[in-house]
Amino acid sequence: MPSQVQLQDVVEFIADCEHRTAPAALRDAAYAFSIGTPNIRGGRLLIDSAKPVDRPTYESWTQRGRPRAEDLILAREAPVGDVARVDGNQRLCLGQRTVLLRPNQRKVNPRFLHYLLLSPPIQQWMQDRAAGSTVAHLNVEDVYKIDLGALPPLAEQRAIAEVLGALDDKIEANRRNVTLVSDFIAATWLGCFGVSSGSGWQTEPIGSLASVAGGSTPSTKVADFWGGTVAWATPRDLARLSSAPLLDTERHITELGLQRISSGLLPVGTVLLSSRAPIGYLAITEVPLAVNQGFIALVAGGRVSNLYLWQWLRFHLDEVISRANGTTFLEVSKANFRPMPIEVPPEGLMRSWTASAATQYRLLVAKEQESVRLTQLRDTLLPKLLSGELRVRDAESLVEEAV
Repeated sequence: MPSQVQLQDVVEFIADCEHRTAPAALRDAAYAFSIGTPNIRGGRLLIDSAKPVDRPTYESWTQRGRPRAEDLILAREAPVGDVARVDGNQRLCLGQRTVLLRPNQRKVNPRFLHYLLLSPPIQQWMQDRAAGSTVAHLNVEDVYKIDLGALPPLAEQRAIAEVLGALDDKIEANRRNVTLVSDFIAATWLGCFGVSSGSGWQTEPIGSLASVAGGSTPSTKVADFWGGTVAWATPRDLARLSSAPLLDTERHITELGLQRISSGLLPVGTVLLSSRAPIGYLAITEVPLAVNQGFIALVAGGRVSNLYLWQWLRFHLDEVISRANGTTFLEVSKANFRPMPIEVPPEGLMRSWTASAATQYRLLVAKEQESVRLTQLRDTLLPKLLSGELRVRDAESLVEEAV
């Protein structure tokens, strides 16, 4: 049986970020991209949202701060423990609060190591060691000591990575489909409503078209409020989304905890807008849930649909943000949000667009649900493959059935 190993035993080096922010690029801006913690979500690199940098900026980064293919980038903060693999030859530089891991490929398969670091036991290990009274963060010294357990031989690592990779490839295909469908819905919205003028259009306060609610956090000192079956959302839940549907939440409260939230249980189809830290995350709920104080929650009335509100907010986020104020942090209050004017199309146009968009939106939901199922299967297979409880051949059969 292989001996227990720590992360430092199977990497060429671990490089902390250079604790500087890439300056705004003035020329040749797309030469490279700075990867920070917002660009690492769900085990993937979100290059599209990364900050572009010019060539001089990129070349000013040290070699150890320039990830290359098969490197892993670990988020030490916000959120702790998310990790992505560089699967191409993009020019990247290491952003703040991240750590670069360069696997020693004579000892560990990079894709296998990626899955291992994302596995629930190691994620929990990192969460348990995260420190900080204001914002939890993982110290670099702890990154070195991440306990990987007993690693199988390289050949078996590669086989396991291929099995799990088939699931991830399907999840990635779903993500691309979700993006296309979301873009299609947005394009039809612009086609129908991009110019809000003509007969039958009206402008009204958004508060007259939807009920506008906020939320709160039950006392974390009362155990009876937590660990129940009621979904309870925070902006962190929306930060992890790749599209609109919110299928579940990270934390759950009890019925007693729900009684502490004045807005109560919000229905399926509620549009959520994060109103602070940061402003602008959007989602549509697919489960009844309660929310914390970081949201404006909108339940559409009869004159506009929730899909219309979601798309309107997507295209008018600058207007929403302009209504924010606050000395400690910017926040859009419900009082400032409710009077915001919104264009209301004629009833027939609203009805026909919503019917078409709803068909596409259900495709989004189906793809996201499938991705959740595949992710759960991936996370279930990994420990069983590692322990020998499940053979690679049997796992391959399960994956073939799933995809």
